[in-house]
Amino acid sequence: MQPANAAAEETTRLDDLNIAIKEFFGGKLSFAPLEDLQPTAILEIGSGTGAWHVRAIQAAEAFPQARVVAVDQNPIPPRPLPSNIEFHKLDITKGLPFEDKTFDIVHARLVLMHVPGARDILRRAVQLLKPGGWIVVEDPDDSHMVDHGKPLGPGMGAFVGAWLNILRSRGAEPCFGRYLESELKAIDSLAEVNVRKVTIPISGNSEDPEENKLGLSWKVNMLRVARDLPTRFSDQGITMEVAEKHLEELVDPARSITTDMYFSWSRKRV
Repeated sequence: MQPANAAAEETTRLDDLNIAIKEFFGGKLSFAPLEDLQPTAILEIGSGTGAWHVRAIQAAEAFPQARVVAVDQNPIPPRPLPSNIEFHKLDITKGLPFEDKTFDIVHARLVLMHVPGARDILRRAVQLLKPGGWIVVEDPDDSHMVDHGKPLGPGMGAFVGAWLNILRSRGAEPCFGRYLESELKAIDSLAEVNVRKVTIPISGNSEDPEENKLGLSWKVNMLRVARDLPTRFSDQGITMEVAEKHLEELVDPARSITTDMYFSWSRKRV
C-alpha cells in the first residue's frame, strides 16, 4: 500500500494532467460531440483519481441527469463526489460485469496501455454501448518519443525504454495508442471512427500555444513520475541514477522532446 503522502501526490499528478487535457479540449469532455447526446448512463474505465477533469466528476457535473459508473481496481481517494457517481472496485482485465447496450458513453484515458488484453477490453467496451453511443479512448505511443525528431538521449532513452519494458513484461501494450484506429475500424458495430494524433511538445517548442500548454503539463507529469518510479522499480532498471540522467535531459532547454498521443471517438451503429 502506498503511504498517504505518496497517494496524495499521485492524485494531484493525475488530476493536473487531466485538467490540462480538458483545457486542450476547450473545456469540453472530448473531441466527440457528447453535449449533443444527452446521455443517461456513462462508464468511466480506470477512474483512477476520479478524474475525467477529475474525469468521472466532470462527466457527472456536465450531465447531472446521467448515472456515471466509475470502475478501477483501486478505490477513488476520499474527495467530494457528485451524487450521480457510483464506484465499482474491479479488475477490468477480468471483465466488465455490466449488461450489453447499457451506456451512452464509455471512456478510457491512459488506461489500455497499462493492462494485458487491451484489444479484448476495447471490444467489450463497445458491446456495452447503446446504439448511437460514443466510445472515447485516449492513449499515447511513447515509443515515438523523440528529441528534434531523432532518438532520445541516453538518459531518457534508458528510462523510457525500461518503463516500456516493465509494462510489456506484464503483458501490456504500452504503445496501444498507435493501434487504436485499426482496432476500432475492425469492430463492425461502429458506424463512425475518428482518431486524432497530437504530437505533444514536451519541451514547449510548438507554434501552437494550446499544444505548448499541454506539453508543459505533460513535462510536469513526467518529472513527477521520474521521481516516483525508482522507489518501486529500481530492480527492473529504473534506478535513481537512471532517473537523474533522464531528468537532466528532460529539463535541458536545448532539447525539443515530443511524444505522440492518440485521441479517438467512435460511434456505435444505430
